[in-house]
Amino acid sequence: MSETVTIFVPLDSASVALGADEVAKEIMQQAVKKGVPINLVRNGSRGLIWAEPLIEVKTATGRVAYGPVDVDDMNSLFDANFLFGGAHPLCLGPTEEIPYLKNQNR
Repeated sequence: MSETVTIFVPLDSASVALGADEVAKEIMQQAVKKGVPINLVRNGSRGLIWAEPLIEVKTATGRVAYGPVDVDDMNSLFDANFLFGGAHPLCLGPTEEIPYLKNQNR
């Protein structure tokens, strides 16, 4: 059995207005279809409204961010192995390394 992958999809009103509920539903459907065990966590926004819905995947090296994600992106994200931090045009890299977030603590 594969290890369960944790995916974070925001539940705040701005993200929901931009399609986060539909994205979360599609992630679940794709994971079931592909037989990949996931733990879908609905979290708050990171404040990157320009990247919402921003989804994050917990990997061995930390969270990797993708955004803005649309339902139509799900096939290509799964094909790119995003569940394990795979490269994709929507990949923003390690969440904590996104300049807007990294510079908040300075």
